[in-house]
Amino acid sequence: MAVRGDYLLQPVRGFVPGYDFVGVIERLPAGDRSGLHVGQRVAGILPRMGAHASLISVAPSLLVPVPDLLDSATAATIPLDAVTALFAIDALAMASGTILVQGAGGAVGAWAAQLAAARGLTAYGTASPRSHAYAERFTDSVYDYDDPTWIDQILDATTGGVDGAIDHTGSRSVRRAVRAGGRVVRTAFGGAPGQGRISTAAGFAASTLRRYARPGERVCSVPILVATQRARYRQALTELFTAVGNGTLVPPRPRIMPLVQYPDALASATRAAPGEKTILTTQET
Repeated sequence: MAVRGDYLLQPVRGFVPGYDFVGVIERLPAGDRSGLHVGQRVAGILPRMGAHASLISVAPSLLVPVPDLLDSATAATIPLDAVTALFAIDALAMASGTILVQGAGGAVGAWAAQLAAARGLTAYGTASPRSHAYAERFTDSVYDYDDPTWIDQILDATTGGVDGAIDHTGSRSVRRAVRAGGRVVRTAFGGAPGQGRISTAAGFAASTLRRYARPGERVCSVPILVATQRARYRQALTELFTAVGNGTLVPPRPRIMPLVQYPDALASATRAAPGEKTILTTQET
């Protein structure tokens, strides 16, 4: 969306895409007190795009050390998607109950389903036939979102609706699957090609107006949270690295492609297999 000029937070062409990265520190500002050191492997999320580059300048407050037990390719699959999922789960404010994860076999959905299970929540997911088997690994039940009766099936299975939902489509119909006292967290707003900016702006406004509706709604925008809550973001990414390192969470398989083949990498990302993520590298592979 960003590359074609259809992303609300980056609406013009002629910029460097990419939010998250893994790299090695080459220089620190004089008097830096972050505890980081030159030569250290770190990861981060930028509050504004610019990560798809061989060299970037970034504030130390955005950096998180990558533990030795994670290779760089695996670590690179984690930041933006997993932090989005974790913040979305937090925004549900649920200590127990049932949740719906839209696209449970997708980039953010698979993380959200795993994090929900780790917190003792019962996760129902939607998926396409292509990603159904992958989504089943992390959810209690998976429904085909192309089936016009999938919401009715969830209502029957939960006796009236789930307690919360994480949604990336912006569809208002999702609200019907959530009980009146529950909450919907929107991580994105779908739209046809060329309509992304309009759909996101309209969806953000509608969700804001429904904050106190029944069910209520929240918007989870990680770039905004990274810009405004850096300590919380660093703690979240540190916890996620630890969970992947000890096997509590399962990351997607990295498909490594060189930065010099950027157009091919973009095409690869759009047709990635379920449980696979395209990773750019500036090193020869």
